Amino acid sequence: MFTIKAPYPRIETTTVLPNPRFSDGEGLLHTVIRKLATDGTKYTYVKTRDRKKLMWTFRLTRNKSLELRAFILAYAASTIQVVDHNQRVWVGNFLSNPFEFDTESRAAPAISPMPRGESVMIEIEFEGVEHA
Repeated sequence: MFTIKAPYPRIETTTVLPNPRFSDGEGLLHTVIRKLATDGTKYTYVKTRDRKKLMWTFRLTRNKSLELRAFILAYAASTIQVVDHNQRVWVGNFLSNPFEFDTESRAAPAISPMPRGESVMIEIEFEGVEHA
């Protein structure tokens, strides 16, 4: 299970998503700074940060994608808490802008009142700090 809660720290809304596809990624946000002294000596510094950039790809049903879209519209600018599929807790912000929902498969005949068979792909970029 993948849980997204907002706004952090006073949680008002929670949405639960299925586990992301196998292509989830995690990257460091370190910066290398090169300096040149007046005598010609070269120096390099590595600026480290606790923040990490995360990327998840989800395959959702149409109804779940509409729920996620409403959540994103309400809390895109807020601080978000994410409990990922590995039970790690992250606090940070969404980076994706705009969020692109791609309809992957067609719908079958509907069973009233819900559509059936549509699947939607979305890739979410997130930058945050892991909490214990």
